[in-house]
Amino acid sequence: MDEITKCINALLAAVKDSEEYRTYKKQEEILSRNPELWQRVDQFRSNNFKLQNEANRDELFSVVEQLSRESKELRRIPEVNAFLDAELALCKLLQRICRSLTEGIDMHVPEL
Repeated sequence: MDEITKCINALLAAVKDSEEYRTYKKQEEILSRNPELWQRVDQFRSNNFKLQNEANRDELFSVVEQLSRESKELRRIPEVNAFLDAELALCKLLQRICRSLTEGIDMHVPEL
């Protein structure tokens, strides 16, 4: 096994051992006990991802409004709120890792 693969495996182990990941998995397990609610949350997450990555400018305002209403409704449910908070914390951890990797590599990237 090469050095990078070893380091990746060590990083994966560290992430899986992190408080953020353990909390996420716990909240995922709790939410998955209610398949109907799990499906609603998954649909909301899917719609949110599509908005951030594939948004049609003509429909943007109405889609954002709909997602905002749906978020408020879902976040009133303690299990959903806890899961979404745990997911956000895990995503922030992964973003921090990615940012550290990209900032630590000397590679020219043009301004966007």
